[in-house]
Amino acid sequence: MEPKVGGKMKFSFYKKKSDESRRMDYFPEGTIIEFIPNKKLSYTWEHPNIPDFPRTVVTWELEKTENNRTTLKLSHTGFKVDKGADKGFKEHDEGWTYFLTELAKYCEKRK
Repeated sequence: MEPKVGGKMKFSFYKKKSDESRRMDYFPEGTIIEFIPNKKLSYTWEHPNIPDFPRTVVTWELEKTENNRTTLKLSHTGFKVDKGADKGFKEHDEGWTYFLTELAKYCEKRK
């Protein structure tokens, strides 16, 4: 990730080897559209290897709270709402839920 407006981002997600029957790796990429250090990060989220995937936007908002804590608000917008297109939304909702849970676990260990 290039941490600046106009910078590029790319993630790599690999399915577990034990899940070969449903194996599909994902490599979303995009461009940073807003960057305020320690406060906000927004970027486009595109899947070049998934036909008809809409150009969506991911936004991370951070707010410092008392006791040296931070509140995180994550939004992923731009999904199509027509019939059959909700599969991408559901898959991404499951993915973000998984990774945010892992992030919370990591942060708890770091206390």
